[in-house]
Amino acid sequence: MFGYDCNMNRKLIAAALSLVVLLACKKKEEAAPIPPSGVALWLVADDAKPGSLASWSNPLVAGVTATADKPESQPTVVANAINGHAVVRFDGERNMLMTNVDISLARMPEATVFAVFNSKTDANSPLRKLYGDDDGGYDRAVGLDGRAGEKNYGVFKGNGVEGYFALKANETIVTADQFTKTDFSGWVNGKKELDKVAAAWGDSLPNLYIGNTGTVYQEHWQGDLAEIVVYARVLTDQERMQVEDYLGKKYGVTIAR
Repeated sequence: MFGYDCNMNRKLIAAALSLVVLLACKKKEEAAPIPPSGVALWLVADDAKPGSLASWSNPLVAGVTATADKPESQPTVVANAINGHAVVRFDGERNMLMTNVDISLARMPEATVFAVFNSKTDANSPLRKLYGDDDGGYDRAVGLDGRAGEKNYGVFKGNGVEGYFALKANETIVTADQFTKTDFSGWVNGKKELDKVAAAWGDSLPNLYIGNTGTVYQEHWQGDLAEIVVYARVLTDQERMQVEDYLGKKYGVTIAR
């Protein structure tokens, strides 16, 4: 009769399972539509249920959420809004979401933020911000701003507002916003619009807000947000283009470089 080594078989089974998990993880990473390293936040409207949005999350980025406790602050999830995909719709009056991600200079000295969005208006007054962490001192934030000069969409650079690009109402846009300790660079639909504009950000709120600049000012966004990705680092050109191409293809936006 042959002997049966239970311990040896347990070890073989454990090793086989470990290999399966490793291969699965490797395959998932290779198939990921965006670079996985450094993702601090990734929210997709398709992951949210239609109707009022009290909490928004993504199972691929555990523990990261965007929430609105008060009913009047909750934006609305609308299905099949952009190229067959859902959006989170902000009313331009009271809607905003608070994330548990901190993009302040102290916590995240380098950051890259991608967004797919539109605006129901191209007016630069009243001020409207797509996202920000502003505590009242020109902190990191982007959106429609009358102080942006000829370009109605601007970026807070710590010591004022820099014109970013000319936003058109109801046009779906893919932006890539790159923040470092000392400057800002930005791309719109793959085209570079700002290159290392000097910035001097200081202390700011410890939370990134979506649909508003923060808690000090009422600068609510009026329009749709389909997807937003925040990296806690500066991406290489190849990585940035990978994310832009993924978002452009998904939402039917032409990426022209």
